[in-house]
Order: sequence, then structure tokens, then C-alpha cells
Amino acid sequence: VLASSDDDGATWTHPRPVYAYPGWDCINLGGLARFSDQQLVWYLGRLQMDDRLPGEEPCVGWYCTSTVSRDGGETWTEPGPEIRLFPGWTELYGASNPHRLADGGFMLAVIGTQGRDLQWRAGVAFTDDLGQTFSEPVIIAQVPDRDFSDMDIVRLSDGRFLAVGREHFVKHSVYAHSGDEGRTWTALRLTGFMGANIKLLRLRSGAVLCAYRDEAPERAGVSCSVSEDGGHSWRFVGQLNAADPSVRRKPGNQCGYPDFAYVSATDFVGVAHPYADLEGRVDLHFFRLRDRT
Repeated sequence: VLASSDDDGATWTHPRPVYAYPGWDCINLGGLARFSDQQLVWYLGRLQMDDRLPGEEPCVGWYCTSTVSRDGGETWTEPGPEIRLFPGWTELYGASNPHRLADGGFMLAVIGTQGRDLQWRAGVAFTDDLGQTFSEPVIIAQVPDRDFSDMDIVRLSDGRFLAVGREHFVKHSVYAHSGDEGRTWTALRLTGFMGANIKLLRLRSGAVLCAYRDEAPERAGVSCSVSEDGGHSWRFVGQLNAADPSVRRKPGNQCGYPDFAYVSATDFVGVAHPYADLEGRVDLHFFRLRDRT
């Protein structure tokens, strides 16, 4: 479903359905990507779940596609062909997608698997037709005994790109840099925090804000850390949402998925959602924040 606001988030239209497929759960598989005012691409898709299976993503079927709006989201094209960048799951996950490159093309963060919930990898793919077709992924995060996903990317003030991603097993988030417009990346290093659903935002000072679902056992919720040296070190600055200590962390009951957007030179808005309550209900939290850097 889709809702819109013309007053910087003070009020919203009633959600309206855009994509449905009987027998499947339909979700964002990348969400909205603004290539221009005339090319808004929505990466979405459908899943079939089997809760009897192990793992955080007990899927037996998945399909990623896209739809395009050329009038600011009022109308949308019929979904296009399947997008399959990995043998298994494919998702154009990157809350800050897309990223314009020096040659006029775009880069998007992507994640995927080699099988059903197996060998999660994170990287980037390139497009020169405004998000309709993609190159083979350039893998940033791939280690035999680890799974990586939920990667976001931001361009630093020195022109390099910074990528920060999630690791599924030990939960320690990782980062890497690219100095050649995403074609190659440095080796992975640890950020020092335990985050999933990464969102990066470059502040006015050049510092980078990272919002994430906090996987630290003692600090459930949506947390924020800031780096003032391009991602080499991070300072915890607080939580957008602190979860109830009694919350049950399990597949299908996750909080997070933060996102931000500037609405003026100093102000930005954000969204995130908490864990489901005891009756299984989940709401969406909307934030107004000010960049004082």
C-alpha cells in the first residue's frame, strides 16, 4: 500500500493498495527509489512463508519486481519482469538508494542469497536506464561462515562511498569504503555496534548518522550512532525507539527499518517501527529531527 503527504508528514492520505498477488505476502523489496521527478521506481515483490522452517527468513517462494511512477506517485505502471540478481532471494535493499555516479549512471545497494536463507551476501549493482536493468552485483560482504544483508551506502564529503551492513550470526555490523565509484571496495571492518536495517545519512557537517535496529541484548529498539571520520569510529548517540524489555525477538517480529529525508536545510523527518505488541499489532512511528551539526 502507499500513502502520501504534502505537508512534510503532518498528515497522510489513507493508504491505498498498489500491488497484490493472491496466495502471497506482498512487501517492499527495496521500496521507493527516486531517480528523478519523472522517474520514481518502487521495488516490491511477494513472498511465501513457511514458519515450520528454520532461519530468520523461512521463505519457500520469492519474487522481486518494480513499478514506475512518472507523476509523483499518483499512478503506477504494471509491474515489470522479475529482477533476479542472485540465485535465491534478491532485494534492492539500501534505504538510501539510488546513488548518482560521476558518469551519470546510478548505483544501488543490493542483497541476496545463494539458496533458501543460505549464504546471504551484500553488494551493489549499477544501472544506466534509471533502474530498469542492472549489472551483475559487485559483492562487498561475503564470508563463508557469515551472512550479510541490510546494507546501506552514503557518499562521504571527500567523494568516497561508505557502506555499512548487517551480519546475521555474531550480529556485529561491518563497513567498507570505495574510492572508485563503487567498482571496488576495501576489506570489511567492524563498526563497533550491533545493527540491522541500516540507514545512513550524511549530516551538514559531513558526519554520518547511522540508524539501525539494535541487536545488542541489553538495548533493544532503534538506535543511532554517529561517525565523524568517515566510518572508522562510531559514537552511540541515543535511541529513536526503546523497546520494552519483555519484547520477544523472533523471526516475523522485528522492529526497525528506519529511514530519513531532509525537508529543509536543517530539518529532516524519519520513520521506523517498534516490535509488535502482545497482540501482534505494529504501528509506524514518525519523527521530526533537526541537524545541529
